[in-house]
Amino acid sequence: MSDEGTGLIVVSSEPRVRDMAAYLLSDERHQPVVALAQSTEAPMLAHELVRAVVGSGPRIYLVEHEFLLGRLMDVLGYELALPPGAARIWWPGLAPGSDPREHPLVLYLEGEPDSSMHEEFARQFDLSRPLVRREIKLIEDTRALAERELAQAREENRNMKIERHNALSRAEQAEARLRAMLRRSGEPGEHDEPGEQ
Repeated sequence: MSDEGTGLIVVSSEPRVRDMAAYLLSDERHQPVVALAQSTEAPMLAHELVRAVVGSGPRIYLVEHEFLLGRLMDVLGYELALPPGAARIWWPGLAPGSDPREHPLVLYLEGEPDSSMHEEFARQFDLSRPLVRREIKLIEDTRALAERELAQAREENRNMKIERHNALSRAEQAEARLRAMLRRSGEPGEHDEPGEQ
């Protein structure tokens, strides 16, 4: 059931939750979906502010009762669920095993002004867009590769220093043995003065 004029879909029964879940998991869905959950303990993000962020295309659901949030969690799993007083963005391609970071949850933080939740929602919506996520992942993968290569280069450099130190130690020991052998054989060593025996 849609609240006329606002485009808000009110979810107030289990059949409505099933309809919502079916739409969320649909392969045919090409728009993000936002859901808001009412709570007696936290102010809810105003759906008008959400609409201003997401534009006219995406559906915005309002889940009215806490027990219905539990039914939604039964379908999506704990990691992708919607807690009371929160807002969640589900992008297309959602499945029960999806990475929850790709479908961000925005929570009310006690003591924060209501505007903070709106700002965080707008930030999460923009940063979690599939195209942006791909770019961020590419940057993170490149950084991780560079960090691995740097760690490997540092390890190789450390190993080279250890090997050089070991080689110098072996050379010094060999030189000391040679001097000792030369002294025993009566031949002047490299550092012996002429005429010394």
